[in-house]
Amino acid sequence: MNEKSLLQVRDLNVAYGTTPALKGITLDIPNKKITAIIGPSGCGKSTLLRAFNRLLEDGDEVSISGKVLVGSEDIYDPRNDVTQIRKKMGLLSQRPYPLPMSIYDNIAYGPRIHGLSSMGSMDEIV
Repeated sequence: MNEKSLLQVRDLNVAYGTTPALKGITLDIPNKKITAIIGPSGCGKSTLLRAFNRLLEDGDEVSISGKVLVGSEDIYDPRNDVTQIRKKMGLLSQRPYPLPMSIYDNIAYGPRIHGLSSMGSMDEIV
């Protein structure tokens, strides 16, 4: 592991059905540096960013292989808590990107992971 890299990607592959979106991506994102990901529309920039935040899940429509390491932790290791991973990583998308849950739960997600979980106040927040 490169000590100056906060995020490391190793041989990341993502496909939507039979259509590959990312093929063999390996890169290091340095700690405390600005990193730009640029390219033409449809080249996989948003898919890569979603992969960093576990907003893509291996399933019927999406297949994922390779590693995404934050520090030395593989965020795709099934033993890791997705909520804890998302608390460490932020994503500001140009379009709304809801998590795979109800509208109420999407709105309540942030307050819940930060300990504001009483139902009376949660209903007021939402």
